[in-house]
Amino acid sequence: MKPTFTLLTALLFAPLAAKAQQVAPDTVRDRLWLFGVPADGPRLYYEGAGYRGGSRMTPAEGAFWLGVPNLMFITQPWNQPPAMSREKAWKSMTTKEQYAISFEPLKRVQWAAVGSSGLGGLAEVPDIVTLAKKYPNLTGIYLDDFVKDPVKRPDGRKVGKPAMTEAELKSMREQLKQVGRPMEVWTTIYSREIDPKNRDFRDCNPPLGESLKHFDVLVFWTMNNAELKDLEKNLALLEAMKPKSCRIALGIYLWDYPGIDEAKKDDPTYKIGRPVPLDLMEHQCSLGLKWLKEGRVSDLVILGLAGIDQGIPSAPWMRDWIKKHGDEKLNR
Repeated sequence: MKPTFTLLTALLFAPLAAKAQQVAPDTVRDRLWLFGVPADGPRLYYEGAGYRGGSRMTPAEGAFWLGVPNLMFITQPWNQPPAMSREKAWKSMTTKEQYAISFEPLKRVQWAAVGSSGLGGLAEVPDIVTLAKKYPNLTGIYLDDFVKDPVKRPDGRKVGKPAMTEAELKSMREQLKQVGRPMEVWTTIYSREIDPKNRDFRDCNPPLGESLKHFDVLVFWTMNNAELKDLEKNLALLEAMKPKSCRIALGIYLWDYPGIDEAKKDDPTYKIGRPVPLDLMEHQCSLGLKWLKEGRVSDLVILGLAGIDQGIPSAPWMRDWIKKHGDEKLNR
């Protein structure tokens, strides 16, 4: 009787164990995210560099094209989805719900409470809580551009302020408990915010370190391509300043926002920006893969949705890299 019962128990729970193994993030692909904005969000950045016509690709389409299972949905000042309370009376599904429906096939979704340029804040949290109760793949909140509104001081330093105060961060955490399951909070950290020796150093008042205890993951971005050579050094700086409980994810740009395209710089219509050169794509992705396997970073986050369907060469390079490495086991 006992062996039979044991066998039946094993057979009953085998499918559940198999399902758990499928869901567990144990490959490189499981740890990849697309940092996506509403369609055609950063048009001016690309047009100023000669990539004209705009982008049609939505965040879900971008994740599908790249072969990435996870998404960060980042709002922007010029295309912020309306508050759900404003649309409930006349729309069968609010704009935010329509986005959430398009994200349902994805494994994990982070929704921005603070978007580009420090937009948003505590007022966005109730809608995110409402969505998370209905859509279980919404696993957390993202705070982008957390140090905002920089002001140049007489000594030449640029000093910004947190996009959310200490009290607001605590309130956000309390509200997230209403979801009834763990919800993480991730935020952007730039290399210029952690190294006072950086020529573009941007300080924060109150100090940025005081806010870090409220985050589960710090997504580490290097906006200036010239600083990618210092990735090792800067990761070590961030590791030294972060709370012990906080993980680090590596942000990978497809687009060099402050860069200058030497082939176009004499063109009077050219302003600024260029695709990240492929040797630098290789550099940051190789380090990211190494650190992912070592456990120094928990995830890799890819930024550049609008460039995917506008012909920038770093986009298909990234897609091919994911095809090559996505199914490698992490074994950690």
